[in-house]
Amino acid sequence: MDPTYHLLGVPLRAGSLLPGNENDAQAYREVKLLARLEAAGCKAIDDGDVAIPSYLPHHSIPPIRSWPAPRIAWECVRDRLAPLLQQPRQIPMLIGCDCSVVVGTTEALMHATGRDVHVLYVDGDFDDSAPEAGRSQSAASCAVWLLTHASPFWSGPPLGPSQVSVIGWSNPAQSALPGLGSISLADMRRTGPREAARQALDAIPASASLLLHFDIDVLQRRDIPAAYFPHTEGLSLPEATELLGVFLKDPRIRLIEISEYASLRDPEHEYVSKLADLLSGALKK
Repeated sequence: MDPTYHLLGVPLRAGSLLPGNENDAQAYREVKLLARLEAAGCKAIDDGDVAIPSYLPHHSIPPIRSWPAPRIAWECVRDRLAPLLQQPRQIPMLIGCDCSVVVGTTEALMHATGRDVHVLYVDGDFDDSAPEAGRSQSAASCAVWLLTHASPFWSGPPLGPSQVSVIGWSNPAQSALPGLGSISLADMRRTGPREAARQALDAIPASASLLLHFDIDVLQRRDIPAAYFPHTEGLSLPEATELLGVFLKDPRIRLIEISEYASLRDPEHEYVSKLADLLSGALKK
């Protein structure tokens, strides 16, 4: 049975460092992402937005900015995904989110499938900064650290480092996490995106349920300058299509999230249209 993709907007940037548009998912809808997925031969449904409280705290108090707003958002995402993940071949595709949402989606996937979960974290950064009492950091910059450490910031349990692969990074890790999977942008350029994707997948147990996290800042600035923190160095759109074309066709994929698109930097929707082409091209039957 072919999978059905469920588009879900996450209208909140509580996990980001700076305020931004609270409804970036709308831009994907306005360039007809759903119709493009259907034209690519996919079964797809727009399930609207995750319901998140309209007022949440915004502040710069250490260690995590706007806390507990990010956790409230994660728990809303977790609860919304639960019924979908309990059904076979139903794949949520989150749009408009910040990177910290991976904490809530991972928790949802663990509740649905058990501890045998692996996160493919495709990102220009490691996002592994440890929370520190002396400075305020975004939850997004701590996302991988939060996933892999026991802490009071989410209910967990944490993943082992070997259950996370950070792929495509150009900014190096901030924390030492022995056993964490890692394929840098330079590594990918040496092997090619398809081979890098196959190597990452081959290292994951066949029984694992996969969560694909794709931060658009893994793409080079000249192709997609509308990322929340665009990187000068990064994948080209053709390279990203090759990489996602392998990942998204793996039958173990259970959940997809596309993060850190900033619609305020894309008033003509030029770049979100390219992102929609990227996704539909990678999923094309």
